[in-house]
Formats: sequence, structure tokens, C-alpha cells
Amino acid sequence: MEKEISFKERRKHKRFIMRDGTYAFLRPPANKLGQIIDISMSGLAFSYFSTNGASLESAGLDVLADEGVFLENLPIKTVNDFVLPNEQPFSQITMRRRCVKFKSLSREHKEHLLRVIEKYGRSDI
Repeated sequence: MEKEISFKERRKHKRFIMRDGTYAFLRPPANKLGQIIDISMSGLAFSYFSTNGASLESAGLDVLADEGVFLENLPIKTVNDFVLPNEQPFSQITMRRRCVKFKSLSREHKEHLLRVIEKYGRSDI
């Protein structure tokens, strides 16, 4: 007999899958660019290439889009960073996923972030 496992959703905000062409850029000293996977008003997840493990911690992140949308220096804290499965296990380059939460967003950041989600997000999570 299988035991059903349930868990309580801890997220405060709904997540949205982002369409292709939206990117996260970790500010210096990390200097990493990656495709945004999903986003909410609380944080986002993105994938990036790495040749030497997890990238350095960064206190800020920029959001870029192919149509010129730009959110600059969102304050963040990394909550998870892990290797994504790879079909070529001996490759020197790995794909990683970093999950970050936003810290103390300004009113302007929140308004702009909401516009980005409305324009580029899909709610089919």
C-alpha cells in the first residue's frame, strides 16, 4: 500500500513560467547570465552554464528581455543552486539551476516586476 505524501505550499506568490528570451544576470562578482525558468513576486529560478561549480554569491540581479525590458539591481539572496541532469556525464561544462528570493524590493521594482510577469509569464505551473 502506497503512502500518500502531502506537503504545505510555502510560497507566498504564484509562480509563472517565463517564455524564451528572458534572462537573469547575476551582478559582480558572479557575472553569470542565464535563461529565466520561472518567476514570482517573491523570487525567480534560472539556468546557467558553469565550468567550475556554483558561481559566486551576488547581492543583485538584473532581468533582461529580448524586447529591451530591463530591471536593474534587484536585491536577492540565493536559496538553492544545483547541477541539472546532463546527458554527457564527463563534460567539463555543466548546466546549473539557481533559485533566488527577492529582498526588500522598492515600489518601483515591484511595479516593473509585475509588468514583466504580465508580459512574459505563463501561469501553467
